[in-house]
This record gives sequence, structure tokens and C-alpha cells, in this order.
Amino acid sequence: MTDLALVTSEPRQSSSRSPLLVMLHGYGSHEQDLIGLVDFIDPRYRVVSVRAPLELDMGGFAWFPIEFSPVGMVMDMDEGLRSRDRLLSMLEQTQRQYGNDDSDTVTLGFSQGGAMALSMLLTAPGKLAGTAFLSGVWLRELLPDDAQSLTALEGKPVLQTHGLHDPLLPINKAHKTRDILESLPLDLTYREYPMGHEINGECLQDVSTWLAGRLPSG
Repeated sequence: MTDLALVTSEPRQSSSRSPLLVMLHGYGSHEQDLIGLVDFIDPRYRVVSVRAPLELDMGGFAWFPIEFSPVGMVMDMDEGLRSRDRLLSMLEQTQRQYGNDDSDTVTLGFSQGGAMALSMLLTAPGKLAGTAFLSGVWLRELLPDDAQSLTALEGKPVLQTHGLHDPLLPINKAHKTRDILESLPLDLTYREYPMGHEINGECLQDVSTWLAGRLPSG
């Protein structure tokens, strides 16, 4: 049994084996946040939304602590690595529970949760069919030191979305992240929108379409 708190939305359309979508919320949020998107997602998905392990004094939860200083954000990456390892353990247990594997398991993360979702894919590409990476940025410290997994990344689908007017993670950071991801053998889809640090209607439609595209037709 995983030690992370989860909320599950069962598939609204039955299939022989329901694909698995794992959602990871952003800093200061909780597992009930992204689960509200299920009505806009292909009904064949079983959706599992995960609560980050660190409770914040201001309320909500985080995958790793962030301090906001005059020179910018200071992040505790050691805690982030521990959270990633717990997420990978949770993923294995959840896949085993529902009979899923790398062919039908996708992650979706927003902001800090997006960084965690991307870290999971790049650390253990053999466990996932793809990742939707929303309003997040590349964090080198959360990635593996070796390059042995590059071959396993070949053709792995990644959706990156970002707001042109994001006040927390400016669009230039998203462009740098995009350029790095394009240098890897991923199947990257990049989209940006006239929005802030959020998921607007156009973004949600693109996410929905991309997630549906990860499923077999028919």
C-alpha cells in the first residue's frame, strides 16, 4: 500500500483494461485540485490524483520546500528527490493494483507537480507511456545523473504547455525547458497560451486531445 494519500476517479466508460492517468498538483495545492478536470478527459481513463507529502504552514502541500527570497526561489532538491522516489514506488504499486504497465500509464503534473512528472519520466521511462507537463520548468537537480535512459526515451510523448503571461515561471523559462526537451529523443508537443500560471479552456482542450491520443483508437 502506498504511503501517499490518493483520490481515485473510476473510469466512466468501461474497457478491457482501463488506462491509468496519475495527476500531480502544484505547490500549495492538494489532491482534490486537478481531479476536477476528469469531466474533460477521455472517459476510459482511471484517474489517480496524488497528494504531495509535505504539509505547508500556509496550507496545502508540496513536493519539496520553496523559499521566496530577494534573489529568487530557493528549492530543496534533496526533498524533491525523495518525493520522486516515493512517487515511483507509488506508481509501481498502483500499476500492480489495477493491472497497468508502461503501455497505458500517463502522468499529468501542474507547476511543481509538472516538474515531478517530468522527473519521473526521465528517471524511469520504462514505466510510463508519456507525460503532460503543464506550467512547469526543467529542474536539472531532479534528473538522473547518467544518460543510460536516453534510448528508453526514444519517441516518448511529452506535452508541454505554458502561459505567455505566467508571473511565477516566465515564458522564457518555458522556452529554455522546451529547447532542452527538444534535444532529447522525445516526441515533444509544445503549446503556449495568452494566460497566466493556470490552465485555461484552450489549454484544457489541448490536454484532453493529447491524452485521448495516447489511447488505442476504436
